[in-house]
Amino acid sequence: MWKPSVSVVMCTFNGEAFLEEQLDSILLQSYPISEFLIFDDCSTDNTAVIIKQYCEKYPFIRFHQNERNLGYNLNFEQALRAAKSEVIAIADQDDYWHREKIAKMIKAWKDDTLMIYCDSFRFTGPIPTITNSNPWYRRFEGTDPRKLFLYNTISGHAMLIKRALLPLVLPFKEGTYYDWWMGVIAACNGGVSYSSDILVYQRVHERNVSITTGTKRSKSKDRHLYKLIVHRHLQQFIKIPNMPAEHRKFGITFYEHWHKSSSQRFHFPLFIFLLKNGTILFWYKKRKVGFISQLKHSFLLTRNPYANATSLL
Repeated sequence: MWKPSVSVVMCTFNGEAFLEEQLDSILLQSYPISEFLIFDDCSTDNTAVIIKQYCEKYPFIRFHQNERNLGYNLNFEQALRAAKSEVIAIADQDDYWHREKIAKMIKAWKDDTLMIYCDSFRFTGPIPTITNSNPWYRRFEGTDPRKLFLYNTISGHAMLIKRALLPLVLPFKEGTYYDWWMGVIAACNGGVSYSSDILVYQRVHERNVSITTGTKRSKSKDRHLYKLIVHRHLQQFIKIPNMPAEHRKFGITFYEHWHKSSSQRFHFPLFIFLLKNGTILFWYKKRKVGFISQLKHSFLLTRNPYANATSLL
C-alpha cells in the first residue's frame, strides 16, 4: 500500500476563535504527519500566541510570521513552496477534520492523478455528528477540464495534492480562486480523484474568506457577480499549456461568447452554446427533467440586466 509522507499547510489570519479546534483535529489524524506548516499573515489577535503554544508541544509544527501582510494567495503560495513531503494537505484555520481524513483519502487515491479531494459538510455551532451529502449536486472526477469551466466542485480545504503538481499551478493567477485553478490544471495533467466520504466539516461564520453569509444582494446581482468571476477564470483556463486541443478550442469558443455577452442584454449565441453543451457544462446538477433545467439555467446565465457593468462590489 502506498504510504507517502504528508505535509499539512495552513494559512492564518485573525483566526483565534476556532483555531484550537482545527489544530486539535489535525494533530489527532490517524495517518502520520511529517510536518505541519503554519504561515500567519500579520494577525492582530491571539492567533500567533495560540500557535506558539502548540509549537512548544509538537516539534514538527513550523510557524512563520510574515513581516508584512501579503494577502491570502501570496501567503498560501509561500507556504506551499516550503512544504517538503510527497503529499500536501491544505487546511483552513476554522474548519474541523474527521480523524480518518488523510488515511481514507490516501487509500482512495488513484495512482495516476495528482490531486484528490473529499466531500465536506457546512455547519454552524457545534461540530456535527450526522451529515449527509448534497443530493442535488455531483462532484467532479476525471480528466475533462471542460466540466470545470462553468462550476467548480473542488474545495481547497478538502484537497490533497502531490508535490509534483506545484510547478504546474504556481504562481496562482491574479483574480482566480486557487482551488478552481488547481483543479483544472490537475484535470489536464493526469486527472482528479474524488472520495465521497465527508471528511471535512466546513465552519460557516461571518469572517469566512470563501463563504458569503448574510448578504442582501438580489439574485440578478449575484448572478452578474458570478458571470464576472467565470469570465476571469475562463480567461486563464484557455491559456493552460497541457490542455488537450479539443478542450482548449471548446474553452476559447465559450470564452468568446461569454465575453461578448457582457455588453449585451441577451447574447443569443451564448444561449445556444450553453444549451447545446448542457450535458458538459451543467453536468453537476441532478434533475429529473434535465433538458428543462438546462434551458432554464442557459437563459438565466445569458440574460444580463447589467450590460457593460464591470463590478457590483
